[in-house]
Amino acid sequence: MTNISIKTDGYCINKFLDRIKSKLGDTAAEQLKQSAVEIVQNCVDVYSTTFGSGDVGATGTGIVSNHHKGKIPNGTTGLIYGKVQSGKTNTTVATLALAEANKFRCFIVLTSDNTWLGKQTADRFANQIKGGPVVFNWEQWRNDPIEFANQLHDYINDTGVVLVSTKNVRHLENLLKVLKSAKASSVPTLIFDDEADNASLNTNEAKQAKKEKNTVPDSKIFEIIAKIRQEVANHIYLQITATPQSLLLQNIDHPCKPAFCVLSKPGDTYIGGDIFFEENSQHCRTIEAKELDKLKKQGGSINPGDNWDMPPGLKLALCCFFVGSIYKMKSAKDIDAKYSFLAHIDHKRITHSTLEKVIRNFVVELDKALRNQSSVTKREDALKWLSQAHAELSKTASNLPHLTDLVVELEYELRNAIPKVIDATNPDKEPKYSEGINILIGGNRLGRGVTIEGLMITYYGRDAKQKTMDTVHQHARMFGYRQELLDVTRLFLPEHILEDFRAIHESDEGMRQVIDEDTGKIKLTPVWVGRKLRPTRANVLNPAAIGVFTPGVPIYPRDPLWKASEVKKHTEALDKLLSTFKGDDEYHEVDIDYLIKIISEMPSRFCSGYPWEDERVKQALQAMKAAGIHKGILNVRRGKRGGDGLGLKNQTTRPWQSGFADSQWLSKPRKEYPDVPVLVVMYEKGEKQKSWDNQPLYLPTLIPPKSKFVFMFNYSEEPEEVEDQQEDELEWDDS
Repeated sequence: MTNISIKTDGYCINKFLDRIKSKLGDTAAEQLKQSAVEIVQNCVDVYSTTFGSGDVGATGTGIVSNHHKGKIPNGTTGLIYGKVQSGKTNTTVATLALAEANKFRCFIVLTSDNTWLGKQTADRFANQIKGGPVVFNWEQWRNDPIEFANQLHDYINDTGVVLVSTKNVRHLENLLKVLKSAKASSVPTLIFDDEADNASLNTNEAKQAKKEKNTVPDSKIFEIIAKIRQEVANHIYLQITATPQSLLLQNIDHPCKPAFCVLSKPGDTYIGGDIFFEENSQHCRTIEAKELDKLKKQGGSINPGDNWDMPPGLKLALCCFFVGSIYKMKSAKDIDAKYSFLAHIDHKRITHSTLEKVIRNFVVELDKALRNQSSVTKREDALKWLSQAHAELSKTASNLPHLTDLVVELEYELRNAIPKVIDATNPDKEPKYSEGINILIGGNRLGRGVTIEGLMITYYGRDAKQKTMDTVHQHARMFGYRQELLDVTRLFLPEHILEDFRAIHESDEGMRQVIDEDTGKIKLTPVWVGRKLRPTRANVLNPAAIGVFTPGVPIYPRDPLWKASEVKKHTEALDKLLSTFKGDDEYHEVDIDYLIKIISEMPSRFCSGYPWEDERVKQALQAMKAAGIHKGILNVRRGKRGGDGLGLKNQTTRPWQSGFADSQWLSKPRKEYPDVPVLVVMYEKGEKQKSWDNQPLYLPTLIPPKSKFVFMFNYSEEPEEVEDQQEDELEWDDS
């Protein structure tokens, strides 16, 4: 690839980085600059290799010298990936500002089909791009694209332009008219497609595979984006995502893979999944699932008219919010600061309405009780609940004032805590915040891409049938840069959802680590596990439904069978199969088929959201064999004391969280055998006193190969097609 010299400074990029320094500090600004330099260097190199040198770079002209004709050229796509709410927009702005210094002149920013978010994005670009290209948005060309294009002539060959559009059919069609009329093809172009894996897929591809492609057109958004790319033919297309699988999906059964990938790293003050989903997190509180059922069940036991009938988890969550908010209002430097409580338990508007009534009536009654406007008993109850919340927050907030001091302020502030429902019934398409306390209730409208100001407490109960990595990404509004609120930040959710989110977070982090090590080279080869995809093109699948066996990260069954009636015959079979494999620290090379045979004798129950499923694991080993990995490593551990077995305590009430194997048992084979699967088999005594069934059994842990391949699977048995129309609240179309 051509290596073209680029500028790493310029007025526009320097002004933007100065803003970042003042808000997030020098370290965050330097990280942003490094990411922008890496991305722009790749963009300039790929552009120059594909279209010829001289247009872009330190000495570029900013004018297209060799107009590309024909299909969109392969290898002009790059990927930027980062964590949820971690500042991917800042990375985009920094990249754009530096690309301007290197003579890219037309910048197209595609954002979700959500008018509010689109305007938020357009405003951020307009406010943060100083001394660079002029920023416009779809509202400015929607009525007369041709007349608007005439105005662009003054900018496009000079300072450059930024054109921000939602991925709305009409807006994109108008954008295409603007680009044609303004002759944008005459200048080097950079296209930023935010959440490209979420809204830019060809959703008709499955139908095209079943029928003749000529009889089924491409889906409209996909088709128009392709036309835009063809119109500004000399361009680089940057996909931006927080879903790392999208990087790999580009490769499945597809000869053209991304030219490069850059990791957008969060700053030091970022609050992410490790805060909430690691074991024994003090920022996470579990609630009973049955209280959510009561809130969701219309006509159930929760009566919105009974002001004091409040589920205990929701009650504690609200009281934590009130105590935490008053604490921050008393101590914060910004007297106009906003603090938010988010309740997200369902996508149904009727549930939102019920929840709003329950919370509003409780707040009114709590306010009266604190001001001695109701019975003495109710005031005692109110102080007891606030005391419980105070004790909860004291675990992490070391400077929390005495409750008495906070109640004095709360008596005057609580009356303003009026809950707001943010869904399609609300004429406001975005939350209208008040200074101080804000209570927000909603579903999809408070999902992907939305930043909740001052989010302190999240009460979450959205129990999707199929939880995937994308579920966390869409709903993880508690992630972000709120370090000043961390000590009073809490996530309330049921245990079973927490367990699923932990597993997804663990897989997500492992996947990022692997891709990070491979960044820029994109040499990992995806291998599909299980039923062959029909059709096999990657983007017929919903990326949310894709899971991976993270390379080098151990997996194990979360709910192994252990009762004598279930495993006795399997233990007898394994006694014979493993009889010749001696020594806890011995590693034996065996055929892949032998590993499959061993795993077949260690059955388990499937736990949703976790990668281990008995048949899937065996299919993964078959896929490894088909990919050229014919041997694996077997390690059998029977315990140091005479080999009579381990003495683990059975976990009968919830899935195993940390596995059966000691970390030292796994670290050595991971290091010494990175290119092949390693199966560690542990012989467990199965004693009654350790909650087993007085039946010995074997427990597996499998370490997938760390190099070369990523083994992928669909969480659903059948490939899931992405549909044009989705459930409930995708009501962003303002056409």
